[in-house]
Amino acid sequence: MTIERSSRAEINGETRLIAIIGDPIAQVKSPIYYNRMLAAAGANAVLVPWHASSETFDVVMRGLLETRNVDGVVVTFPYKQRAVAFAKTLEPMAELLGAVNVLRREADGHWTGALFDGHGLIEGARKRGIVTKSGRAQLIGAGGAGSAIAYALASEGAISISIADTDAGRRDALVNGVKTRYPDCSVEPGHSPLKDISLLINATQVGLQDTDGLPMPIDGMTARTAVIDIVPGRDTELLRRAAALGCLTLSGSAMVEGQTGIVLRFLNKIEAFEALADGNADLRQASQGEFTHE
Repeated sequence: MTIERSSRAEINGETRLIAIIGDPIAQVKSPIYYNRMLAAAGANAVLVPWHASSETFDVVMRGLLETRNVDGVVVTFPYKQRAVAFAKTLEPMAELLGAVNVLRREADGHWTGALFDGHGLIEGARKRGIVTKSGRAQLIGAGGAGSAIAYALASEGAISISIADTDAGRRDALVNGVKTRYPDCSVEPGHSPLKDISLLINATQVGLQDTDGLPMPIDGMTARTAVIDIVPGRDTELLRRAAALGCLTLSGSAMVEGQTGIVLRFLNKIEAFEALADGNADLRQASQGEFTHE
């Protein structure tokens, strides 16, 4: 029995809305994962893509937050920092990094922001057998997503993290922040020899365009290094080259998939996830990405 045949709820006047806002938006895979999980959980809610330009973002956000049947807003590139201004309260990671990737309407009408990119990546990696605990990571990119990933890796017990970014000030601020919060993790700026690392993560937008090349040279990388690229919805040059070397790889869509259950719990759209998934074959299947992508 598949969700498409038996569990996908019809939209009606009582359906609650969750928007995912970004620019561009056509490439996002979130509606696939979120709507399958919502349907499997029996929630009368739907996630819809919302395209806002930089010039209209503030107006669009105010309209969404004033719409009474909108319960949540998922935020993607390039608005994770700008969306902070619309939250009255922030969860700890969002406050620490000054970015959000989801906003939740509270009972009194105010909005709470949270940031789950890092732990979404950890969860996506875990499901695919990529070990982050006790690993040695090379992270490319110290922006909002990269920062969340760095803190998540350190919190999960990474031995070392090397952080590279074209903005040296941003890179050094992240290095110092992670060092201070997680002194047992060795955190340094720049690049480590690829032969010494177990995990390479691209947390930049390099790869979003067909003409993009690699975010960094990968000479000397072997199949012992797992490679993660957070660029959503495409097979990037980095992932193609890594797969050709025999590396275990993970795409940006898998990171989104990994945080789907986390975000829907935050939005109060599914129950305690592990217990619900254990007793619901459709939901367990949705959470594990075992559907053919549309």
